[in-house]
Amino acid sequence: MRDRNTVPSLRRLRAFDAAAQTNSLSRAAQMLRLTQPALTHSIAQLETELGTRLFARGPEGAFLSEAGQIFQRRSLRFFEQIRKALNGVAGRKADGAIIEQQVSKLASAQVRSLLAIWRTGSFRAAARDLGIAEPSLQRPARDLEQIVGASLYRRSATGLTVNETGAELARRLALAIGEIRSGAEEIGTASDARASLRIGVLALAPRLLLAKASTAVLTEDESHRIEVIEAPYVQISRELNDGALDLVFGALRAPPPFTDLIEEPFFEDPYAIVCRRGHPLAGVKKVTPSALAQFDWLHPTPGLPRRDVLDQLAIDWRLPMKVQFETNCLTTITALLASSDRLSILSRWHIELDDRLVSIDHPPIPHAPRQVGLTLRRNWLPTPFQARFLECLRHEAKARALPRSGRSASGVRPTKLPGVPG
Repeated sequence: MRDRNTVPSLRRLRAFDAAAQTNSLSRAAQMLRLTQPALTHSIAQLETELGTRLFARGPEGAFLSEAGQIFQRRSLRFFEQIRKALNGVAGRKADGAIIEQQVSKLASAQVRSLLAIWRTGSFRAAARDLGIAEPSLQRPARDLEQIVGASLYRRSATGLTVNETGAELARRLALAIGEIRSGAEEIGTASDARASLRIGVLALAPRLLLAKASTAVLTEDESHRIEVIEAPYVQISRELNDGALDLVFGALRAPPPFTDLIEEPFFEDPYAIVCRRGHPLAGVKKVTPSALAQFDWLHPTPGLPRRDVLDQLAIDWRLPMKVQFETNCLTTITALLASSDRLSILSRWHIELDDRLVSIDHPPIPHAPRQVGLTLRRNWLPTPFQARFLECLRHEAKARALPRSGRSASGVRPTKLPGVPG
């Protein structure tokens, strides 16, 4: 259940949900049209999987334990997201009773098949990934279409895959399953329970803040785990939207590309022209565009915001349009800057933390304000561990935000902030 690709048993979750609502195993069994032993067995299996008791059973009924109350909050969110996912199929608004019927018919095998096809890109690859024969995948996949009353698949060059409706349904189901995974982590009583956090990071994100916040929360409990994935914005924003990441840290796009994402700004981190310490222009107080045009430039790859800004500068300031070297690798750019007379543009925060580099503050780069902060899923409910990390990161961002001036081309540093390396 803690693995991101694991689909929980909907039968067990329905049994738990009914018992939690009624405080009675017999009434819950009647509600689900099960025998009481069958319902009790489903709940016992769920408790074994979570490694804790979810109910205190007695003559007066079955009442949620402390762990059960924690898990119910997540199971309620799970079923609510399932309802929204089904309600959104093909953009229609279905009758509430019909949605409840669909929820009651939904099986874990059907959800597992759709998610596997969505993630791998085809029926053939999904069957291989699940370790089953393709005909064994076809049946639950097609049964799901019958339940939702819409086509979920299309034929492509690689074979059958999900269509737009199927992809959106899969995404929403994946987010719903994330609630159950978070519930298991919050209970945290099973032997292999570890609270986790997956962070997407952009190239110019202030790593120091991330490191400080991570160290703070992992020092409090060394059993937990943080995974940081650096990738282009297009990739990590989609992974966040799909539920594969918990949050994204770095430059905001304002607005984000998906309606389910929201942004929380921390501070401005503008771009600046950058060169090596000792560069011929480093000691010049006012550098002219014509002086900048005498040097070669390192270009970020097309599609990056820095590349858009630099391309516009080339037009406005009549800089050399010839592109000799372009890369999205930040370490490569800084190494080439430090070992040559080339110029480029980087965020002011990054320049501040590299002793080999200085900024050319005049002329300033005209561009829209660049905000650094968090991108989150709308209505995301973090676990206590995740909430603690957010608290630490917000504290670090507030305490360590750089002044707007940064380091000048002469190499003179601004007043040192507490906790920021000189």
